[in-house]
Amino acid sequence: MKEFIEPCIQIAQRAGDAILEVYHQDDIELCEKSDNTPVTKADLAANEVLLAGLKALSPDIPIMSEETPIPSLEQRENWERYWLLDPLDGTGEFVLKSGDFAVNIALVENNKPVFGVIFWPTEGITYWAMADLGAFKRENGEDTKIKVQRQSQLKLAVSRRQNIATVSQYIDHEFDTLPLGSCSLKACAIAEGRADAFMRIGPTGEWDTGASQIIVEMAGGKLFDAEFNPITYNQRETTENPDFIITGDQSYPWHEMIKPHKR
Repeated sequence: MKEFIEPCIQIAQRAGDAILEVYHQDDIELCEKSDNTPVTKADLAANEVLLAGLKALSPDIPIMSEETPIPSLEQRENWERYWLLDPLDGTGEFVLKSGDFAVNIALVENNKPVFGVIFWPTEGITYWAMADLGAFKRENGEDTKIKVQRQSQLKLAVSRRQNIATVSQYIDHEFDTLPLGSCSLKACAIAEGRADAFMRIGPTGEWDTGASQIIVEMAGGKLFDAEFNPITYNQRETTENPDFIITGDQSYPWHEMIKPHKR
């Protein structure tokens, strides 16, 4: 599996380059998908780069992407290994030109993410992790091992655009905030010790958590659904996630601090 590390980082970065080409254009061809989520020609361009790169790298490994039709569970439930992609995580942030969006690649084996790459195009930063190797941040060509860290005051990674009451109703503790866009970039902020937790309230897909989960877990954190159950992959007909929680330093009594809920 180690042979996938450098090629996948390069593929993610090429997808990021394709996104940035559109980012600076006047017409990003914004439209709405059937599930009422936004899509632009940058999402589709990044998807093309990822599909082409991964098919060339591993032609025998199936691919599930947010921007391609999802096979029925009957067709995919016996996949022992597959690529799980979010070509542009944070399309809303891309549209608003906040810079907080990312390319996500995960390798899932036996229904569990085992390798992940998250590339932040506007910053040129790559986060990656592999089971049993650890989690890393690559900046200026240099890899630094990352790990969760407890803040002096509890700090939540939060959306810039979400009402803070949506999150605060579920946590029984005072907290500071780290405003960011993109689910995966919030996960990386926890993995590298800049925030303690993130609660996602609202719809996401399995591609939103695959790469994030392996990076957070290899850095010492956890990713659960909002009732503290494991997130599942490729085991249901729907690929929509429940609300979920990412926690950093496990010395916090998270089960006491966060109220479980079901969307």
